[in-house]
Amino acid sequence: MPRDLLVLSTTAPSLVDFVNAGASVDPELRVRSLDGDAVVEVVDDHGTAHVSVQHPERVDNQEEVRRLAPWTTLRAPLWWTEAWAPWGAHGEVGVAIVRALAAEVDGQLLVEDGS
Repeated sequence: MPRDLLVLSTTAPSLVDFVNAGASVDPELRVRSLDGDAVVEVVDDHGTAHVSVQHPERVDNQEEVRRLAPWTTLRAPLWWTEAWAPWGAHGEVGVAIVRALAAEVDGQLLVEDGS
Protein backbone atom coordinates (compact mmCIF):
# COMPACT_ATOMS: atom_id res chain seq x y z
CA MET A 1 0.00 0.00 0.00
CA PRO A 2 1.48 3.39 -0.96
CA ARG A 3 1.83 6.43 1.23
CA ASP A 4 -1.05 8.88 0.89
CA LEU A 5 -0.24 12.56 0.48
CA LEU A 6 -2.66 15.47 0.36
CA VAL A 7 -1.97 19.01 -0.82
CA LEU A 8 -4.52 21.71 -0.03
CA SER A 9 -4.09 25.06 -1.76
CA THR A 10 -6.07 28.14 -2.72
CA THR A 11 -4.88 27.88 -6.33
CA ALA A 12 -5.03 24.75 -8.46
CA PRO A 13 -1.63 23.13 -8.97
CA SER A 14 -0.90 23.03 -12.68
CA LEU A 15 1.12 20.56 -14.71
CA VAL A 16 3.84 23.22 -14.92
CA ASP A 17 3.89 23.44 -11.10
CA PHE A 18 4.22 19.65 -10.91
CA VAL A 19 7.00 19.52 -13.52
CA ASN A 20 8.87 22.34 -11.73
CA ALA A 21 8.54 20.50 -8.42
CA GLY A 22 9.88 17.28 -9.93
CA ALA A 23 12.76 19.05 -11.67
CA SER A 24 13.73 20.79 -8.43
CA VAL A 25 14.18 17.40 -6.76
CA ASP A 26 15.71 15.41 -9.65
CA PRO A 27 15.95 16.88 -13.16
CA GLU A 28 16.58 13.40 -14.63
CA LEU A 29 13.02 12.27 -13.86
CA ARG A 30 10.19 12.63 -16.35
CA VAL A 31 6.41 12.94 -16.30
CA ARG A 32 3.79 10.62 -17.80
CA SER A 33 0.01 10.77 -17.66
CA LEU A 34 -2.47 7.97 -17.05
CA ASP A 35 -6.23 7.58 -17.44
CA GLY A 36 -6.71 10.51 -19.79
CA ASP A 37 -4.62 12.86 -17.63
CA ALA A 38 -6.59 12.04 -14.46
CA VAL A 39 -3.30 10.97 -12.88
CA VAL A 40 0.20 12.25 -13.59
CA GLU A 41 3.29 10.34 -12.47
CA VAL A 42 6.94 11.22 -12.06
CA VAL A 43 9.00 8.27 -13.26
CA ASP A 44 12.64 7.36 -13.76
CA ASP A 45 14.29 6.03 -16.94
CA HIS A 46 13.07 2.51 -16.11
CA GLY A 47 9.45 3.66 -15.84
CA THR A 48 9.38 3.26 -12.06
CA ALA A 49 6.92 5.70 -10.52
CA HIS A 50 8.21 7.87 -7.67
CA VAL A 51 4.85 9.58 -7.14
CA SER A 52 1.38 9.62 -8.71
CA VAL A 53 -0.74 12.76 -8.45
CA GLN A 54 -4.47 12.95 -9.13
CA HIS A 55 -6.00 15.88 -10.99
CA PRO A 56 -6.83 18.62 -8.41
CA GLU A 57 -10.45 18.94 -7.31
CA ARG A 58 -12.09 22.17 -6.15
CA VAL A 59 -13.82 22.02 -2.77
CA ASP A 60 -16.28 24.83 -2.03
CA ASN A 61 -17.86 23.54 1.18
CA GLN A 62 -15.99 24.66 4.32
CA GLU A 63 -17.75 22.04 6.44
CA GLU A 64 -16.37 19.32 4.14
CA VAL A 65 -12.89 20.80 4.47
CA ARG A 66 -13.22 20.91 8.25
CA ARG A 67 -14.51 17.32 8.37
CA LEU A 68 -11.94 15.79 6.02
CA ALA A 69 -8.89 17.94 6.79
CA PRO A 70 -9.28 19.39 10.29
CA TRP A 71 -5.55 20.15 10.39
CA THR A 72 -5.64 22.80 7.65
CA THR A 73 -5.83 26.53 8.28
CA LEU A 74 -6.99 27.19 4.71
CA ARG A 75 -10.61 28.04 4.03
CA ALA A 76 -12.82 27.01 1.15
CA PRO A 77 -12.86 27.37 -1.71
CA LEU A 78 -9.66 25.42 -2.07
CA TRP A 79 -8.02 22.80 -4.24
CA TRP A 80 -7.68 19.22 -3.01
CA THR A 81 -4.81 17.32 -4.66
CA GLU A 82 -4.20 13.69 -3.69
CA ALA A 83 -0.94 11.89 -4.36
CA TRP A 84 0.55 8.48 -3.66
CA ALA A 85 4.19 7.53 -3.20
CA PRO A 86 5.63 4.05 -2.70
CA TRP A 87 7.56 3.14 0.41
CA GLY A 88 11.36 3.14 0.18
CA ALA A 89 13.87 5.26 -1.69
CA HIS A 90 11.64 5.90 -4.72
CA GLY A 91 8.85 7.03 -2.43
CA GLU A 92 11.11 9.38 -0.48
CA VAL A 93 11.87 11.13 -3.76
CA GLY A 94 8.12 11.22 -4.44
CA VAL A 95 7.39 12.78 -1.05
CA ALA A 96 10.09 15.39 -1.70
CA ILE A 97 8.43 16.20 -5.04
CA VAL A 98 5.02 16.67 -3.41
CA ARG A 99 6.60 18.84 -0.70
CA ALA A 100 8.07 20.98 -3.49
CA LEU A 101 4.67 21.05 -5.23
CA ALA A 102 2.98 22.26 -2.04
CA ALA A 103 5.62 24.98 -1.70
CA GLU A 104 5.21 25.92 -5.38
CA VAL A 105 1.49 26.68 -4.84
CA ASP A 106 1.77 28.00 -1.26
CA GLY A 107 -0.22 24.97 -0.12
CA GLN A 108 -0.33 22.78 2.95
CA LEU A 109 0.74 19.14 2.90
CA LEU A 110 -0.30 16.11 4.90
CA VAL A 111 1.84 12.97 4.58
CA GLU A 112 0.12 9.84 5.88
CA ASP A 113 2.97 7.63 7.00
CA GLY A 114 0.96 4.84 8.57
CA SER A 115 1.89 5.76 12.12
